Amino acid sequence: MGKRTNQNKSAKHVKQAKQRKAAAQRRSAAFEALLTQLATGEKLLETPWGNFTDTYATVGDAVAAAEQTGALSCFSFDDSGEYERGLRRGPDGWAYEVTLYPRQQLRELVKASWLNADCQDDAVEQLRQALADYAPDALRSAGIETVIRPSTTNVPRFGWTQSLPAAGLETWEDVRLAEKELPLFDLAPLAAGERSGDQYALTLAPEVFALFKSRGLAAEDCAGCGMPVTNRHPHWPGVWVAVEHEFGPCCDRSRLSHSEPLQRVGHIVDAADARPAQRPTGREQKVACQNCGARVTAQHPDWPGLWVDTRKYSDPVCAVVGNMSSDDAGEYDLLDCVYPHVPAGSGSPAAAAIAAAQKAGYFFRP
Repeated sequence: MGKRTNQNKSAKHVKQAKQRKAAAQRRSAAFEALLTQLATGEKLLETPWGNFTDTYATVGDAVAAAEQTGALSCFSFDDSGEYERGLRRGPDGWAYEVTLYPRQQLRELVKASWLNADCQDDAVEQLRQALADYAPDALRSAGIETVIRPSTTNVPRFGWTQSLPAAGLETWEDVRLAEKELPLFDLAPLAAGERSGDQYALTLAPEVFALFKSRGLAAEDCAGCGMPVTNRHPHWPGVWVAVEHEFGPCCDRSRLSHSEPLQRVGHIVDAADARPAQRPTGREQKVACQNCGARVTAQHPDWPGLWVDTRKYSDPVCAVVGNMSSDDAGEYDLLDCVYPHVPAGSGSPAAAAIAAAQKAGYFFRP
C-alpha cells in the first residue's frame, strides 16, 4: 500500500513538473510575442522626421551629407499639417528650412485648378500667386515665401516656406526650440482651406474660390456639394470629379438637400442642372468590371459614357483603388486613388485614360 502511494505521489510530482515546465514555456513564448508586438508598435510609431534625425545625429551631420546636392530634406506630417523640413544652402550659407503644404480642401482646389487650366505652365505661376495672396498680410510681411518645390509626379507642389540660419544650431533640440518662434506655424491652421481657421470645415468658403479666380484660374466648385471639381481629370475625361475625394465623381447634394441621395449622382457646376436620380430599366447590357468584378453597364441614364455598377447605389467608382506610394511625398503628389470601372474583355475610354495617365506619372495603376 505504501509503495503504491509513493508511486502515485512520484507520478503526480512528475506530472506537475511537466505542467510547470509547459506553463513556463508558454509564458516565455507569450513574452517573446509581446516583445515582438512592442517592437512592431514602435516601428509603427516611427515618424519620417524621427528617422531623419536618427540618421543624421546632429545638424552638422545633415549639412555634411547635403554638401554635394545643396539640400537635404524630409517630408513629414503631424496633426497640425504636412511639412517638409531640412537644410538648404542659399546665398547666405546653410539654413534650416520648414515648408508648409496645403492640405485637404485647399490642396484639392490647387490640383483641380491646375488640371482645369488651358495652359498648365501659366497656371503654375498663377497658383503660386494665389497661395501667396491666401496667406494673411501679417504673415506675408513676416518673411514667409510661397514656393514651388520638386514633385514626385508631374503635378506641381506648392507651399509656404520660412528658414533660420543654420549657424549656431548644433543639435536637433536647438532646432526644435528655434523653429517654435517661426510665424509659419501660425499659417498651419489655414492650410486646410478655411481662412477662419476652422480646419474641420467641410467646404471652402466662396471667397477662396474668388481669390483663385482673380488670378485667372478656372477654380470651379460643385453647386451640389461645394467641393473643388475638374472635368479634366486624367482618369475621368469629361466628367466633373473631386480630386482626391473618396467619392470622386459622386456628389452628396449637401448644398441642395438635407438628405444624401441613395443612388450616386454626379457633380454639377450649375444648380439648375440638378435633377433626381434616375433608375435603370434593368434591360441594359451588363458586363463584369475587370478590376472588381461588379456587373456594370454603360447605359445608365445618370452616367452617360461611364460604366456603372447596376446594383442599387449605381456607383461609377470601382472598388479596387490605386496603389498608394510608400513615400509620404509620393502620396501627397498623387491626384487621387479612385478609379472608374473598366469592362472586362474590351477597351473603354477609362482604360485608355488610365494607361495614358500612368505614362504621364499621375497615378499608380490598380
